[in-house]
Amino acid sequence: MADIQKGIKIGDIEVKPATALAPMEGITDVLFRHQIRSCGGCGLTVTEFVNCEGLARDVSRVWSKALPGEEERPASIQIYGRQPDRIARAAAMCEAKGAQIIDLNLGCPAKQVVSGNAGSALMKEPELCREIFRAVRAAISIPMTVKMRLGWNSHQMNALEIAHMAQEEGAAMVAVHGRTREEAYRGRAHWDLVRPIADALSIPVLVNGDILTREDARKALEQSGADGIMVGRGLLRNPWLLRQISEELSGEPVYEPTLKARCDFVCHYIDLIETLPISAAGAMGKVKCFLGYFTRGLAYSSQMRERAYRFSEMSAIREAIVEYFDMLEKQALESVFDNVVLEGGQDERFKPGDPRRCE
Repeated sequence: MADIQKGIKIGDIEVKPATALAPMEGITDVLFRHQIRSCGGCGLTVTEFVNCEGLARDVSRVWSKALPGEEERPASIQIYGRQPDRIARAAAMCEAKGAQIIDLNLGCPAKQVVSGNAGSALMKEPELCREIFRAVRAAISIPMTVKMRLGWNSHQMNALEIAHMAQEEGAAMVAVHGRTREEAYRGRAHWDLVRPIADALSIPVLVNGDILTREDARKALEQSGADGIMVGRGLLRNPWLLRQISEELSGEPVYEPTLKARCDFVCHYIDLIETLPISAAGAMGKVKCFLGYFTRGLAYSSQMRERAYRFSEMSAIREAIVEYFDMLEKQALESVFDNVVLEGGQDERFKPGDPRRCE
């Protein structure tokens, strides 16, 4: 099993530990990425996926999603599209604006992406993938990485072929979600099917999908033979998960966040959102969306969310959050979160409504 504390090299960029925050549409904005880094254990952050057309046309709203913060290094900008020249142009513009790494999206299963024959739909067209890799590699001097799935469906599982192409055309790392696009997020990720890719490539391989606990991370690394892990939804439930994984695998004492720490995390995130140049309604929407992910599985959380969602003022939501965590503490429910995740079974781990669009 890989020693993630040793880290990996993406081109000449050191990522240590070998852990990454997966891109998730509408979630992994610069504020959330900053929050995850503040919790520790995160070696690499990746932006939400960004349409190459918006970048190529220099749309300011699109660029606001793409550019990492100054303190966010190392970081990767993930772009998607299907026209090699447009993707290459967008990648070059990202580099000109200070990007460290360009990540190409061949993994997103979202309908709005695959309907345009982009994202995971590209895996049906290996030669087009090669053209994209070649065009982007020629357009930039910074490292290029690729995020993919096992294939389009069970009859077209060609991740090994495309990963080889990526490496041949200059990719410095690949991350593989252990499902096909057809599977979407049903069932369990096939970490073992990532092993042929990890065994065959000389560049680093990250395993992704269904890593919600420390034990998941250990099993994913053992079964895949990957060099590191990429985590998405697990960090929405437990922002300290990457830190805990790193500590456990290195034999260090594992940090266990208190209920106060969880409450402080949410309140600080609200403070950050209120600084954004967006409408009050937009800010409220982001907070309510995040609250649904972060508290899912906690005792009485559905009642708290139902109450909070009725409020139209941020101060009222904050008050409801503080009261809720105070109640949990008074009832000695400190460990209920981990108990639910570890013992809740398949239905609890993958309830409808969990963010699954781009991990």
